[in-house]
Amino acid sequence: MAGQENQQYTVLYGRLSQEDERAGESNSIQHQRTLLEKYAKEKGFENTIFLADDGYSGTNFERPSWKKIVEMIEAGQVANLIVKDASRLGREYLQVGYYMEIYFPQKNVRFIAVNDGVDSTVESSNDFNPIRNWANELHAKDTSRKVRAVMKMKAEQGERLGGRPPYGYRKSDGDANTLVPDEDTAPVVKRIFSLCAAGNGPKRIATILTKEQVVNPSNAYYRKTGKSHRGLDTTRPCLWSSNSVTSILNNEVYLGHSVGLRTTTISYKNKQRVERPESERFVVKNTHEALVTQEQWDIVQEVRQHKKRVPKHMDEPNIFSGLVFCADCGKPLVLHRASTMKRTEYNFKCYTYGKKGKTVCTPHHIREFELKAVVLEDLRRVTHFARMKEKQFAAYIGSKNTLELRREMNTIQKDLDTMRRRREELSKLFKRLYEDNVLGRVTDEQYRMLAGDYTSEQKALEEQIPEKEARLEKLKAASANVNTFVEKAKQYTAIDEFTRLRFLAAYPEQSTYSSADFLRKLTAWYARRGIRVECVQTDNGFEFTNRFSNSKRDLQTLFEKTAAELGIRHKLIRPYTPRHNGKVERSHREDQKRFYSCHDFYSLDDFAKQLVVHNSRSNNLPMRPLHWLSPIEFIVQYV
Repeated sequence: MAGQENQQYTVLYGRLSQEDERAGESNSIQHQRTLLEKYAKEKGFENTIFLADDGYSGTNFERPSWKKIVEMIEAGQVANLIVKDASRLGREYLQVGYYMEIYFPQKNVRFIAVNDGVDSTVESSNDFNPIRNWANELHAKDTSRKVRAVMKMKAEQGERLGGRPPYGYRKSDGDANTLVPDEDTAPVVKRIFSLCAAGNGPKRIATILTKEQVVNPSNAYYRKTGKSHRGLDTTRPCLWSSNSVTSILNNEVYLGHSVGLRTTTISYKNKQRVERPESERFVVKNTHEALVTQEQWDIVQEVRQHKKRVPKHMDEPNIFSGLVFCADCGKPLVLHRASTMKRTEYNFKCYTYGKKGKTVCTPHHIREFELKAVVLEDLRRVTHFARMKEKQFAAYIGSKNTLELRREMNTIQKDLDTMRRRREELSKLFKRLYEDNVLGRVTDEQYRMLAGDYTSEQKALEEQIPEKEARLEKLKAASANVNTFVEKAKQYTAIDEFTRLRFLAAYPEQSTYSSADFLRKLTAWYARRGIRVECVQTDNGFEFTNRFSNSKRDLQTLFEKTAAELGIRHKLIRPYTPRHNGKVERSHREDQKRFYSCHDFYSLDDFAKQLVVHNSRSNNLPMRPLHWLSPIEFIVQYV
């Protein structure tokens, strides 16, 4: 096996697009194979393999066989790559130029285009590669424009534009462009419209069809034609989804109308399909036999319109969106809530179960408030661990974050390297293009066109590279500054109940010693502002009390002794009720927003200094409970 991995091949590559098929036998896959094998034999190339992509555009480099060739090149298994002509490699001149000028030489792959006389080992054969690649792309662009024009003309005339016929129809035996009702599926379409007119929604209709074991559209087409397609699931042929029912109820084709150009591609280079606006679609009426009357269609649309309910009190964001998943099927859990439900009844349900039922996943859920309680309790546990075991916590967080951070940083670094290389390549291409223009190899018109494209690409790179660099630096900072959270956990906060005046302090650790020191400092700090501390309320943390200690439950902490010494009554809130210290909890949220999220700390001393400044600023902010006075202004007026 190791010998096979180290073996090098001469790869013969063929490609045929749908447009090329119209050119006849000269471009067929079999013709390309025969030509390439004959050439390889005559020139003495050994260990040859033939790979081909049939039906793929030259502007699309996501071809199965081509991707396999790239993988082989990366593994060092390709010594030579031979094609009939450069257009078989592709018709996107920048990408083809990159492969021929940069990629193949870097990987020590000899590239040969037989009919074009191109051989990467013969330098003079590569002089016209840029012009040849540009001409190939112009051909692809012109072909795309002609195809779009033909498609538009056919749509205007109400002709079918190919593809799979809609569910309920089949192609006419005499004319493939004409639709006729399918005797097997047309009754199902009529029943779907009847069920909807009777008041059933898409989900209910899907459940009925699934229960009755009616074959769904994808499997019905597969059983009739034997043609597979993306998304086909033959294991559950009778499983209907509400989306399938909805698409049928929304399709005007069942009125006997032809609807052309529903979708289009972004460009001849980008094959991603997007929905056309309804104003740009072509609807030609009465082109084939209808399965639904206009009256029934109107009833269905009216029923569906009235069944749509406007949600109330649904403007609150789902804080767990994209974060919780089903343990059985791995799909996301979606939040189920309604205006008729109490907040305590909001729950997360499995997306798969909600759409496809118990045949696919199990009927389980978790209430939103229960999930929040679980997360909150886990956060308390983590913060307690962070305070008790600082070094271990930092190491743990570092180990959890390092892998993900490194992955993202590696991806960004690779993108940056590629962009920077391309930027250098463009500079060289500009220089070469200028020389070719001066020497008369490239006309002025060709020079302006190519230079314009290069300039646009270079401008885009100049904008993208700084963004990538900034993101990379931010990730590096995040990776190096794990202790930010730890520093936050060492903040002590005191708030006066009457004036809302806050006192903050930073300590290297949270312990009964630091809490006692904080109590002395806050007492003196408030006294200087005319406020006498009579009572202090805290949570049940170990730095304040031994209430939950097994061995020290009956012993006073240094904090409690200090409070008694200062004549201050110590009051504890109920366990697991942070809302009883709501003012402090709310202030921590403001600290996160206004301080921790926008500051970096380089040492405990630096953290303490910045915290003092933040404390002063927060005490000068107007507050609604103080009639829009700041705590400092309120003290001057009432204390």
